[in-house]
Amino acid sequence: MSRISFIIHGKHKHNNKLISNIRNVFGTSYEIIFCFTEKPLHAIELAKEAVLSGSKYIIGVCGDGTLNEIINGVMLSGNKEVTVGLLPNGTGNDFAKTVNVQNDIGLLKKMIESSSVKNLDLGLVTYTNTNGNRTQRYFDNIADIGIGGFTAQKMAGSSKRLGAFITFQWAIVSTFFAYKHQYAKINADDFTYEGKILSCIAANGKYFGAGLGIAPDAKPDDGLFEIVLASEISLWDYLKNLGKVRKCEKINHPYMRYFTAKEITIETPEKLPVDMDGEFIGYSPIQIKMVPEALKFICPL
Repeated sequence: MSRISFIIHGKHKHNNKLISNIRNVFGTSYEIIFCFTEKPLHAIELAKEAVLSGSKYIIGVCGDGTLNEIINGVMLSGNKEVTVGLLPNGTGNDFAKTVNVQNDIGLLKKMIESSSVKNLDLGLVTYTNTNGNRTQRYFDNIADIGIGGFTAQKMAGSSKRLGAFITFQWAIVSTFFAYKHQYAKINADDFTYEGKILSCIAANGKYFGAGLGIAPDAKPDDGLFEIVLASEISLWDYLKNLGKVRKCEKINHPYMRYFTAKEITIETPEKLPVDMDGEFIGYSPIQIKMVPEALKFICPL
């Protein structure tokens, strides 16, 4: 009997209906384990423990941030045969949009039973954590530096009562007023840039910021990041093109560049905050490397 561990964000801890629905759908064909996060980064520990205790499937009932933690826990376990899945139940659910995963327990079970699993790429970021130590962490969706990092830092621990999209837009627009375009030196596979930036994004998935399609050509299984570099972009430029970004269309602007790479290094004179899958994780300088076919993930083929 296969063991499935569901790692559920702590805010759903007392959601008896959710737990009951999962048990009813999966029945007695599987050994079902429920784990609940209690603090930041707890899902890393829970996922690693679940793998080491014999779970074949690790399913996140969560949003992008907790999914990132689950993936890091699975990668730390060293077990490459474990499969990760998702019931998107967060605020943004951006990665779910790229891989076309729905919050549907019955569909999740069908995909498990039909082995609807893809080998997805991951990014590996080397950065300076909040304790000042150089460290590494994986991401499944997007890592970025610049205004996105400052926005993630501002949103850390903030309420999202107004909804994810409005909350993110308020955070990014308010950050614009205080933000000064930052100097950066960027080296990628066959691209270099030195100058001021609004943001530099390494995208494995298409969406971030609660539904902004910032990287239309990104594919999480092609072995490449789509790099999106916004240099001298103003608040007016951002607002004027917001509709296109929400439709996941490229912006035609002289200060917008799109290219692909397997590795990118970003150096900055000052420490700049880093955003990873919607969470503030630490500071520059950063090195981002592609890890192809690193993760087994349940999604439509």
